[in-house]
Amino acid sequence: MSFSEEKVWDQIKDGWSRMSFKERFLWETIKRPPEEWQLRGYGKCWVVALIGSTVIYYNHYEHGFDPSPWHQYGYIDRYQGLQYQLEEAVQRQLQIITTGYDVGPYGGPPIPGEYLES
Repeated sequence: MSFSEEKVWDQIKDGWSRMSFKERFLWETIKRPPEEWQLRGYGKCWVVALIGSTVIYYNHYEHGFDPSPWHQYGYIDRYQGLQYQLEEAVQRQLQIITTGYDVGPYGGPPIPGEYLES
């Protein structure tokens, strides 16, 4: 693991300090102690929250928190490269609860190849 648990806790504390009261209420319900789960095809990442069939994990490849579905405990199903701050990831879950659906955005894994400017 190239990203220590101590650094994950620092990210969590920073994100918590920027959360609204509504976000903090949800966070207190879904948070869990950071635990390493396998991100399919990439290695281990730190899961910091569970809500239903969704985990919030710290993606140390992209340096941000991302949501992903999960179906088997210990395994993150989908790579996301959204680079959310923790409070943004929690706000997204709050919006899903409020509206009843996920409007995105959605990210994907890196695409190999040469970078071309647009």
